Amino acid sequence: MNMNNGYYAVVLNKKSCDAVKRKATMDVVVGDHITLAYKPDNKIFNKLNKLIDKKVDVYVDHIRANKNIEAFWVSDMHLTKSYKRLKRSDKGSPHITISHSRTFKPGNANTMFEKPISKQTDCRMLEGRIKWISYETY
Repeated sequence: MNMNNGYYAVVLNKKSCDAVKRKATMDVVVGDHITLAYKPDNKIFNKLNKLIDKKVDVYVDHIRANKNIEAFWVSDMHLTKSYKRLKRSDKGSPHITISHSRTFKPGNANTMFEKPISKQTDCRMLEGRIKWISYETY
């Protein structure tokens, strides 16, 4: 694995993906993961690599959006068995992109947190597993 060319994420299971995608109101529907560390340094890479495939419980309670993108705000997440709390390891805010406009680049997702429209939703628990997603193509 090349740690400079990928990211760690909590990849949601099918049931959780379906629940997230039902909230989509924009053209490009995503709703499948929470980034934990984008292009991590050696220390973070080695720490998260030990957690590959561990089950994670994720809690969301509201949606933040602007005219280009909408996402569930992640209020808490932890390893299912040990109940150890997980946090995002880089500067970004933990979220699940629900959908975005066709002209919007998903890498600009943090703009939705600058002056967001926020609306409460039912508190829900979602589930996923920690995965490494590589940008390398074979």
